[in-house]
Amino acid sequence: MRKMFALALVFLFVLVGAQAALAAKVTWRLVTHAMPGTEQQKLAEDFCETVKTLSGGEFVIEPYAAGVLFPVFESFDAVANGIVDAAMVYSAYWTGKDPAFILTTRPGCPISTFAEGVYLDEKLFPFFEKIYGKYGIKYLGHIMESVMPEQLMSVVPLKSIEDIKGKKIRSSGFGAKFYKELGASTVSLSAPEIYTAFQTKNIHAAEWTYWDENMRMGFQEVATFVLDPAYHTGVNENFPLVVNPARWDALPQNFKDILLVARDKARFQASLIYVAEIKAREKWKSNPNIEVASWSAEDAKKAREVGTKLLLAECEAIPEGKEYLEVYRNVLWELGYKDEAKNLGYAE
Repeated sequence: MRKMFALALVFLFVLVGAQAALAAKVTWRLVTHAMPGTEQQKLAEDFCETVKTLSGGEFVIEPYAAGVLFPVFESFDAVANGIVDAAMVYSAYWTGKDPAFILTTRPGCPISTFAEGVYLDEKLFPFFEKIYGKYGIKYLGHIMESVMPEQLMSVVPLKSIEDIKGKKIRSSGFGAKFYKELGASTVSLSAPEIYTAFQTKNIHAAEWTYWDENMRMGFQEVATFVLDPAYHTGVNENFPLVVNPARWDALPQNFKDILLVARDKARFQASLIYVAEIKAREKWKSNPNIEVASWSAEDAKKAREVGTKLLLAECEAIPEGKEYLEVYRNVLWELGYKDEAKNLGYAE
């Protein structure tokens, strides 16, 4: 009888232990703006796998590509309301929530390297942490920098700043304001719509993302000209990690630490995407049906001046704009872009 009682007690301890372990297991869902199969989505998937591995399978994050659970533009509210636990979605999409998010991008920005972009975004961390925090979202910093400036793809030559006038361009946010200032009209389209719009000549040009992903979307099949670089944005954060604050607070400290380690590993992996971009750019340039060209130094200067004017106007109109501008121009000065810093009001 005592032996049976002992066995029953052992069984009870095992059952309670198993239930406790089961209760400790955490499962999250994470959404991105990236298309399936792209380098960015793979980055998110690897991030989730790192969390799972380091936690011994006790902390699982399920990654979902753009539009799988719901439209990308519902991601902000989905994180804030706890429908999903985390997201890696471009901050510039949220200008309808707060105008400060337009400052994710900077038309005419001279910053052109990965290291410079990372340095600026680390300096801007408190700014974006505060902006996201206003809407019940915890900002955990960048996952990926836009490794090199974006391109402007077109079905007509855009060899000078004058060629922009009268053209219809797919753009959004700050980029749309920039091209309008240069004399174009703009329209917002999703990635699949861009391809068709090029085919039917409903648009003359489009910015979407970078060489590799643009190629994966098949845009090299319909575009005949690429402006490299375009000037609607410099190198900037385009894959921030944000989480629901209540879900974050509920995590044990070791899971929080694991998530941040996975973030930092993803940052390293993101830096290597630069190599993929260089290779993809060479494929675009070797396509006999596409001309890749740059503007003259004079046109580039004009474009940057337009960008500076727009940035100053935005910073004056946004309550937190002065704070942002102070950080940005100080970084430009530190990195040697002294004329650009002075144009933004930097005083020695």
